[in-house]
Amino acid sequence: MSERLHVAAYILTEAAQEPDPYHLPIRVAHALRIGMRAEGAAVTLMPHTATAQLLCASDDVVLRLEELQFEVGRGPGMACAAIGQPVVVADSRQVHPQWPVYSTLVGEQLPQVRALWAFPVVRGYEVLGSVLLYRTCRWPARPGEVEQGRLAARAVARLLEDMDSTMLAENGGRLWEPREVVESHWGSAHRAAGALGEHLGLPVSDALLLMRARALSTNTPLPQLAASITRNPASWDNH
Repeated sequence: MSERLHVAAYILTEAAQEPDPYHLPIRVAHALRIGMRAEGAAVTLMPHTATAQLLCASDDVVLRLEELQFEVGRGPGMACAAIGQPVVVADSRQVHPQWPVYSTLVGEQLPQVRALWAFPVVRGYEVLGSVLLYRTCRWPARPGEVEQGRLAARAVARLLEDMDSTMLAENGGRLWEPREVVESHWGSAHRAAGALGEHLGLPVSDALLLMRARALSTNTPLPQLAASITRNPASWDNH
């Protein structure tokens, strides 16, 4: 394997030398962006589950790509984590048959995005998360670049293994970047799904699916809907 294939993994190793652990997530995102020669990069933990949580995003565009995945419950990052294999969308201007709503919204809201690549972050046989990358030009699935993405995702898995689990779960989510957006989107939605699930007698995963469906059908931002449910779960019955 040529040295070029190790570039992304090497840059991630350098990023891991960050002395302040609370600066590590955003350094990881930028290392992925540089190493993979992408316009933007993000890492999400367990995107294919009800406990999905954005870890970091390098810019507002990839942040919105991840928000849309979380809002509609479909997308390349979720798909790659579910199957444990890379998902390459060389030209995202074509409506994707497996997630038409997501790809349509990307086309409408982020017309500058032209290609999407997603890689599972795997430890052994366990999928820990996903890496999502985008470019503003077509991005064919050349074997060498796909292999570099696999190596980069493995490097991310090693970084996650080295992180103190309490840092990931505690301190009010201090590790997540961008913190305010993560809290208003992922954090609030999970709390609301818990409250709605208890109110309706449903698992949290089912409650989250109902919230996504209502948000889409009523054109209500998911954070706004989540805030309403958190304040008063019984308000769900009034719609």
